[in-house]
Amino acid sequence: MELLQCTVPNSIKPSVWPPNTPGLNPVDHTVWGALQQSVYCIPISNLDDLKDRVRTCWENLDQQITDKSVDQWHDRLKAVVRVNAGHIEQLF
Repeated sequence: MELLQCTVPNSIKPSVWPPNTPGLNPVDHTVWGALQQSVYCIPISNLDDLKDRVRTCWENLDQQITDKSVDQWHDRLKAVVRVNAGHIEQLF
């Protein structure tokens, strides 16, 4: 299995990385919800059906959903700072 390597720009020091919070993860706060709506719009008959549906829905997911989620990241980061690392879901 090949491991993906992630590089962080030198301008962002580890001491200022955001906490591990779903509110700052674009996949958790926007993309997953849209994917769930597509996947579960009709009943799933078995595990293979679920796997196929997730793949198909992921491939057909509107790129604008992902773009909007990424575009909101900076505002979400500022909101986490404003609430002292508390929950921000009610703000968006």
